[in-house]
Amino acid sequence: MNSAKKRWMLGGLAFGLVIGTAACGGGDGGGGDGPVVLEVWSDKAGTEASTEAFNAAHDDIELRFVEVPYAEIPGNLNNAHEAGDPSGTACLAASDNRHGSMLLAQGVIADIAEHLEPGADAFSDGAVDALSLADAVYGVPTQRQPIFTMFHRPAFEERGLAYPTTWEEAIEVGRELREDGVHIFNLAGEDPSTFMGLAWQAGARWYSVDGDAWRVDFTDDASRWAAETMQTLLDEDLVERISYAEYAAMMREYDQGRIAMRQLSTWQLAGHQRNMDASLGQWEPAPNLAAPGQDPPLSAADTGGYVVPALCEHPEEAVEAAVWLAIQEEPVTTMADPVGGSGWYPAVADPEPYADALVPEQLYGDRADRAVPVMRGAATYAEGWLYGPNSTAMYEELADQWGKAMNGGTTVAAVLDHMQRWTVQDLEREGIDVIE
Repeated sequence: MNSAKKRWMLGGLAFGLVIGTAACGGGDGGGGDGPVVLEVWSDKAGTEASTEAFNAAHDDIELRFVEVPYAEIPGNLNNAHEAGDPSGTACLAASDNRHGSMLLAQGVIADIAEHLEPGADAFSDGAVDALSLADAVYGVPTQRQPIFTMFHRPAFEERGLAYPTTWEEAIEVGRELREDGVHIFNLAGEDPSTFMGLAWQAGARWYSVDGDAWRVDFTDDASRWAAETMQTLLDEDLVERISYAEYAAMMREYDQGRIAMRQLSTWQLAGHQRNMDASLGQWEPAPNLAAPGQDPPLSAADTGGYVVPALCEHPEEAVEAAVWLAIQEEPVTTMADPVGGSGWYPAVADPEPYADALVPEQLYGDRADRAVPVMRGAATYAEGWLYGPNSTAMYEELADQWGKAMNGGTTVAAVLDHMQRWTVQDLEREGIDVIE
């Protein structure tokens, strides 16, 4: 296994080791009378402009933006940590809860709870908790993902069909659409996030903390329901199966009305508007599809933020800078901008001032005024989801198994059984205490 994939993990939840590591790490820093210099790793549009705004407003801290592909950041952080070289790492790195809890357990990033606590009220409910594990906070939240849907109006109006409001209704409507060669939505064989998010939304918690051990449960009722739902969509050919690597081809299917709906969040809207032609103005925003017993439906998706590597010599200044980037009007406006920024739904306590800028008015046409209420209603999240200390490896294995299920090589239910065995065995190999 190469260094980017090595996973040094703690037995149980020995956070004392993690916190202690943070205290003795090095990092970027200024000397003498100059400002403290902090390197920022990200590839998200708008980040460079946001760091420039920070520098214009501060004399004591200077941020230096370095463009690092998002997918490479966890491996780069781990490599720098193994080398023990503060000059080879950042002091702020873009990440999310999928990678954050793993990096924390590995001792690669710091517990920043003490530094973040004074400013915690500036964030929306649940945002800080989403980047926490036990009593440790490992990230300053910047982005949440309200999950909603959008529908191609002609596909429904021409057939006299109402928009589905639940996953069960989506299956029924999908059967009607299939008769005319229209798919209800798209699933990509390399990306299991829709399946994972559905289980999460329905109440599954694949990882949880139980005392000093990790509890693993991929086979609860919520996960089984999600698997059955996905299997029905696949077996009955209700969904298109275009890889996200074939983005242009996927967009053409949406634009021609051959895929009738999409479940998405704000950061994906600009791409639809930019790549649509024939169907501009024909799409309508609507709430997320509800899982059983949910009213309103909940959103289940990762929370983005900045993590502070354990090698950083200036964690207090790093958190101060990250909080400024996450809550101040200028950087938040920049990151929310779907053209110059990343279309982020900000993790601030009051996101309302930024909501209008997220609306793709050409895409939604005369239904654009419905977008902000839909987004606002979707900002109710299925809380309590944790990723375990082998989350990257788990997700890679899940993606492999999901691809097999998409191709008919296994069932989605069998994927859950496989992931239960595989995840437990993987944690045990690393000396992690596991409860099933």
